[in-house]
Amino acid sequence: MLPPTAPLVWRRSKRARRMTLRVDAVQGSVVLTLPERTSRKQGLMFVQQHMDWISASLASLPEKPVLANGHDIMIEGSLVPILHDPTARRGTWLDADGLHVSGDADHTERRVRDFLRVLAKDRLSAAVKRQSERMQLVPSRLDLRDVRTRWGSCTRQGRIMLSWRLLITPVEIRDYVIIHELAHLRHFDHGADFWALVDHFCSNGRSGRLAAERWLRENGVALLRAA
Repeated sequence: MLPPTAPLVWRRSKRARRMTLRVDAVQGSVVLTLPERTSRKQGLMFVQQHMDWISASLASLPEKPVLANGHDIMIEGSLVPILHDPTARRGTWLDADGLHVSGDADHTERRVRDFLRVLAKDRLSAAVKRQSERMQLVPSRLDLRDVRTRWGSCTRQGRIMLSWRLLITPVEIRDYVIIHELAHLRHFDHGADFWALVDHFCSNGRSGRLAAERWLRENGVALLRAA
């Protein structure tokens, strides 16, 4: 049986040719995908056969931070204390002391999440503007999303998408992803000219770019669970 904190999510796919399992890092759930004609009984047997893998995968997930008074949240690579003030009337705000949250303590987690998304829009938009001016490459549109498979993307129409969770990363990691996607406005591939452009603008050049890629590989799951 699955741990009580790990729900099993059933999905059917017309394109699936076999049963597959994956762990959703954000929700801490197990996702079972079934081909159209596969029965739920077969699906449950498949899950039972792979319980060792499921248990190990769930155990390897980083702990989710507690978004409550006295705990910390990461913003731009720095730990910021969450400070609940039930008597304040300012909503949620950030200053040198920490992230202040007013109102009922039961709403602190939601208010922190909402504030982070608003802050991400402000700071990521400003970061894109700065790098865009440096590179003289201007996207047609910027969207922030809660994605789980890529930190950024760029379309042929010049539309750039970034994960709002880049707000949590150190600024050099955030800037690398932005530079990477802006570079696609000139080179819509991953050829030598593309990487030369990225390395030219990335902090510490190629070594900085490789360090940023390594950081994302090593911390990606924790980043997905951070808020």
